Amino acid sequence: MIDSTSAEHTPSAVPRLAAVGVKKQFLGVQALQGVDFSVGPAEIVAVVGENGAGKSTLMKILAGVQPPDVGQIRIEGQPVQLRSVEEALTNGIALIHQELNLSDNLDVAANIFLGREPQTWGWIHQDRMHRDAGEALQRVGLDVDPATPLKDLPIGQQQLVEIAKALSTQAKVLIMDEPTSSLSHRETERLMEVIEQLRETGVSIVYISHR
Repeated sequence: MIDSTSAEHTPSAVPRLAAVGVKKQFLGVQALQGVDFSVGPAEIVAVVGENGAGKSTLMKILAGVQPPDVGQIRIEGQPVQLRSVEEALTNGIALIHQELNLSDNLDVAANIFLGREPQTWGWIHQDRMHRDAGEALQRVGLDVDPATPLKDLPIGQQQLVEIAKALSTQAKVLIMDEPTSSLSHRETERLMEVIEQLRETGVSIVYISHR
């Protein structure tokens, strides 16, 4: 079972991202049964349920990790087929995993632009990358030097680097899987503040939790 709650929104607005009648099964086990879901512009929606309720399956379908067996995914009201994470990113949808997808061996800027480094003929523009990384960090309120090794940051700040990485792709929808599971109480409070600030700038948030 998947329960969802949301911030205030305009009912008549076209959802930024929606799932309509989505079904998914694995080896005969029904993970999702006719799920309808939507998140609007500048809206926070929480998807809550116990382990095995289908939260992760829905998240992966919305983020292009796997296709639905039945049903549609719609962006701004238009049906789309998200055949990969890259296609989801192209459509403004970014997934932030519970286990951070970052490298301790790289600095903050390199993590934010890993695989997307600004370059010409194979030559990486370090100054531009660090400048753009600084702008992404500002959006999440993280005041650190982009040249700082990631391993020198506490886990709460690494979580913000992961969010900055997603925002650097121009994502309009952030899907966050159990984002507070490894955070302290203070780090969780800070993350909640950042999520609300992002909502105020127009970003849509899908917040996955088991509690």
